[in-house]
Amino acid sequence: MAETLRLESWSTAREALRHRDLRQGLYDEGRALMDGVIVNLHGAPHTERRRLENRLFRRDTFAYWERELIPTLLEESLATHRGDGADVDIVPVVRHAMLRLAASVAGLDIGSDTADFLRLAGLMTRLAAASTVVHATGDKSAIVADGLAALDEVRSTYLAPAWARRESLIREIRAERRPESDLPRDILTVLLAAREEHGMPTDVIEREVAYFPWVGSHSTSVALVHALHHCFEHDAERPGTLQTLVSEPDTLQRFVHESLRLHPASPQSVRCAVAHGQLPTGDRFAAGDTIVIDMVAANRDTSVFGDDADTFDPMRTVIDGAAPWGLTFGSGFHACLGQELAGGLPPGQSDGDRLLGAITVMISSLLAKGARRSSLYPPVRDERTTRPTWRTYHVVFDQQGNPR
Repeated sequence: MAETLRLESWSTAREALRHRDLRQGLYDEGRALMDGVIVNLHGAPHTERRRLENRLFRRDTFAYWERELIPTLLEESLATHRGDGADVDIVPVVRHAMLRLAASVAGLDIGSDTADFLRLAGLMTRLAAASTVVHATGDKSAIVADGLAALDEVRSTYLAPAWARRESLIREIRAERRPESDLPRDILTVLLAAREEHGMPTDVIEREVAYFPWVGSHSTSVALVHALHHCFEHDAERPGTLQTLVSEPDTLQRFVHESLRLHPASPQSVRCAVAHGQLPTGDRFAAGDTIVIDMVAANRDTSVFGDDADTFDPMRTVIDGAAPWGLTFGSGFHACLGQELAGGLPPGQSDGDRLLGAITVMISSLLAKGARRSSLYPPVRDERTTRPTWRTYHVVFDQQGNPR
């Protein structure tokens, strides 16, 4: 009889995340949208897919995006959402800025039509809800059905023309009528170029390309709002904090990493055993068992993060071998592909360009514009999911552009 093993310590959680006999199980309830997607693959198929896609996730590319692209995307998104009022909900602002980038990485050709882009954003919200239905508080079957309908619309409206354009380019390059440099650098192109060699079905490519925009935009926006909230809270207790964070990006990044530790995107990670095995810590499991990893508890393990691990302390030190963000980005072969894009790297770990991460870069830009929490519209938690997220978080901007 299958059993459920629950893990709470940092060491057992890390070993479970790395164990080769434990496959991803978090998305099983949303498998209609996640079957064959990289995060759901296991063993050799996962290694093969990751090897294909890793070439797109380079540190020099991330550094360019930080310097040039992300600030521009944030500025454009702010202009779209600010309107005539003083208050602006920062949740869609950040989500849509990152969606522009994530859709481009996925291979969806998004033009300048704002209405068309907002339509895509709405579809991605539905896909995110269906894919992470395990955490939904509503009618799960209805949420999955709505996600499948959204996927159909993404396929016909956005994916089909992008697919046709890339297939045409690939044919011309293989016929030596175009140079290879004409190919877009995105997930769709990589998968289409390799589909015959790797035997990749059409529906798997469709789900993979649809996955990247929602996961890249939703997870980053959730993490950013948590971190921004801590910045405001810290400033309320220690006035002048916001000015310091604008002038000291390394300090701001520490705020972001500490917030990531306290607020993992999913409160639990789930693994399913594909064979009998044992963790180095002594915990045994049998094929078919479910392993539930309490990410919140693991990230607050006092043996790793100190006796005050439940509190926000961006200046804390952690034991050797532990990341300042805990296990929020996973660990080992299933670590998040976008980890360095979202969170950057701590000082001293970048070989070339200093990587602060998209979250730090965007918060710095917002604070430099004088962003502060709105007193008119208090933040609202999202009760539609057990994932800890903000449904709305309104900010206003100091007219002089100075943080208060």
